[in-house]
Amino acid sequence: MESLKIFLVLLLTITSSFVALSAASGWSLPPPPVASAGYTCDKHLAVCTVAGSVNPNYCKKMCMNLNMDNLNCGKCGKQCKSGKQCCKGKCVNIQTNRSNCGTCGYTCINTDHYCNGKCVNLKTDILNCGSCGNKCGLNLNCCNWKIVNLHTNEKHCGRCQNNCKKDDACMNGICEYA
Repeated sequence: MESLKIFLVLLLTITSSFVALSAASGWSLPPPPVASAGYTCDKHLAVCTVAGSVNPNYCKKMCMNLNMDNLNCGKCGKQCKSGKQCCKGKCVNIQTNRSNCGTCGYTCINTDHYCNGKCVNLKTDILNCGSCGNKCGLNLNCCNWKIVNLHTNEKHCGRCQNNCKKDDACMNGICEYA
């Protein structure tokens, strides 16, 4: 038992001395292998799976990210067709996908619709009124998915949802008695 105590004290002393010497000299453990250091995953698979790697998967002896690689989307060799992008391992059209509107992971809110990669409100957007690309002309506005003239429309006089009274007319955006 006494010899075990001596051994543990000796081991602790040597370990402490080594740690102190290492810290003083600036020595530390070598970093994990990375591809830029000449390591490749065809011989060192750990290169791809190192914590924090942007390409944690490997296909055909190369590091890949199966969540965003258009040539290996979700699995090795699965290519996204033209006009689609790999988002979270699935090929999606970012011009029309509500959960990946214009870019992976950007979700339109409930009132929005996706038109050419942008989230727009078809109820009020003057460039996409009622449908994508339906533009309001000069002096026109988008009210409730319809193109209207706020200067003359009795249901949208001067602004959307501003109804003129029964016998009033909308003239220059103001309800007036006709």
